[in-house]
Parts: sequence; C-alpha cells; structure tokens
Amino acid sequence: MSGIGSRALDLADKRELLLDAAERVFCRLGYARTTIGALATEAGVTRPTVYSYFPSKDEVFNALVDRVRGEFLALQERADTSSPRETIRSTLTAYLDAYVRHAGMLTIIAHQALSDPRMRALRAEIHDRATRRHARFLRRLVQQGRARTPVDPELVSEAINGVVMRFAEEAAVEPARQPELTEALIALYLELTGLE
Repeated sequence: MSGIGSRALDLADKRELLLDAAERVFCRLGYARTTIGALATEAGVTRPTVYSYFPSKDEVFNALVDRVRGEFLALQERADTSSPRETIRSTLTAYLDAYVRHAGMLTIIAHQALSDPRMRALRAEIHDRATRRHARFLRRLVQQGRARTPVDPELVSEAINGVVMRFAEEAAVEPARQPELTEALIALYLELTGLE
C-alpha cells in the first residue's frame, strides 16, 4: 500500500477509535456533561488530537449519530434471504444486537430529539425506515399466503419494534440474557405472524 493510502487508513482508523471512545463517554456522562477533554482522556489522546478530527463536541456527536444511523439502515441489507424464516431470524438478531450495543446512544438521541429537530428527524428515520421495510416484507408474505397477522402488518412491525427496544433494555442490564431474549423475540414473531 502506498504511503498516502496507508496514512488515509490510519486516519480513518483513528477517527473510528475516537468515535468508539466518544460513544462510551456520551453514554456515561450524557450529552451536557461530555467535554472534549473527557473524550481525549477516554481515547488516550490529547485534546488537540480530538480537535484535529472534530472541531467541536457537536461535530463529534453528529459523526457518532451518523455512524449509529448508518448501522441501523444497513441491517436489513445484510439479512439472510435464503428463506423468510432465516430473513426474520437474521434481521431480528442483528436488530436486537444493534439496539443493545447502542442503547445509551439511542437514549441520548431520544433525549436530544425533544429539543433538536434534526435529532427528531434522525430518530424517526432509524425507526420508521426499518418499520416500513419490515411491513412491506410481511405484507408480501401475507399476500402469498405464507403468513397471517391479527392486525395490519404495519402494526405488527411497530409492535415487534417495541419488543426489540424493551428486550434491548433488559439485555443491556443483564447481558447474559440476550440469547434467551433473542430466541423469545423470534418465537414471538413467528407466533404473531403465523409464518409457515
């Protein structure tokens, strides 16, 4: 690899490490109490190093929010599509994992959304896009006679999303329960949809 390409990779890696540290700090201290100094300490770098990547705490937070958003939007793209059951299993497992991994950030985003229209729109996008895609998938299965739902597929999707969020809270508090909660989520979904 050329020196320029290697340097760009190093910069991208360092930026990701800074964002990893930032997520830990924002989750521990909250948005208001987080400082560039706290971010630098967590990352094991100096404040000028943080500033060389991000001009302000807001820029760090926005980059972190964009990273979380991107992960959620990409989840359904990576689903196992070999069968509807595997699509459901892989998607719900990945969705719950992402909610558990980013539980603190999602809480901060929800709090910031109370007063920041951009955060409100971003929070809605994370939730609404996944819900709409899931509802379309489920609607197709119902039309093909492969699933049946007691209510409109959009409402089933909303209900499942609520269960994911609640199970993520449980798994964040008690990580050893995540496999059990994942299996319960999948079983609940299959029962609710009558997926054949």
